[in-house]
Amino acid sequence: MKTNRVSKGETRCRAAVLGHPVSHSLSPALHRAVFEEYDLDCSYIAIDVTEDQLAKFISHMDTSWVGLSLTMPLKVKILELIGEQNELVQLTQSANTVYRLPSGDLALDNTDVFGMENALHESGFHSATHVLIIGSGATARSAVVSARNLGAQSITVQARNTAGRRSLENLIRELGMQASSGDIDLAAAHKFDLVISTVPQGSLQSHVMSMSGKTHGTLLDVAYSPWPSFLADRWPNNHIVSGLQMLLWQATRQVELFYGVSAPVEQMRTALHGM
Repeated sequence: MKTNRVSKGETRCRAAVLGHPVSHSLSPALHRAVFEEYDLDCSYIAIDVTEDQLAKFISHMDTSWVGLSLTMPLKVKILELIGEQNELVQLTQSANTVYRLPSGDLALDNTDVFGMENALHESGFHSATHVLIIGSGATARSAVVSARNLGAQSITVQARNTAGRRSLENLIRELGMQASSGDIDLAAAHKFDLVISTVPQGSLQSHVMSMSGKTHGTLLDVAYSPWPSFLADRWPNNHIVSGLQMLLWQATRQVELFYGVSAPVEQMRTALHGM
């Protein structure tokens, strides 16, 4: 998709990551690496914004704003505020990216799916049959699409939120896969060749103790601060994909949309792991 290109050393532009809380975000380091590589006169900061404050923030964005990265709890709320949505956003009912079109209008994208898939591919994981997704929020819906793209035949959702589990089951079936769900039970993790955890740090302490020591599947834990996460630190094998890798790859797509340049992946990776 064509975007406005930020001129080197000439055009002042602004971007940010919004969320609540958001102080832990490493996204500013990723984007600063892009500015240094291309000599862009841009800024990217973390701004604490609640769901109730989001509409006002969007309404006050002038044309110097080229993009926003969104984290919890804003990935669903933003759909009410910006109508330009691609098919992936409509399918997942989730957007983590706001960017400006050449026309000047704002549009939405979901780069979480791209981030998950490329993090797994980079780690040597290219296909899945039976997948376990932990959590039922916006990122879990992106995980469903990623699992479908990896060839999954069945997905089990483990989550506390009954309504969220049912919504995910409906999406799974809509995408042509078998669906099942239940309360969080990591004792069954050994049945799956891929486990994607989409819940915040600290949510699984009471469940990890019951996890089977026979687990052979790959874990992708989107939680990355601190790393290793509680779950990753106790995973029974070394088949672990860090949420840091997902963060990196989803940001590479945002860089293209925000600034109109190719993402300098290795420079961004170096900045990320230097934090």
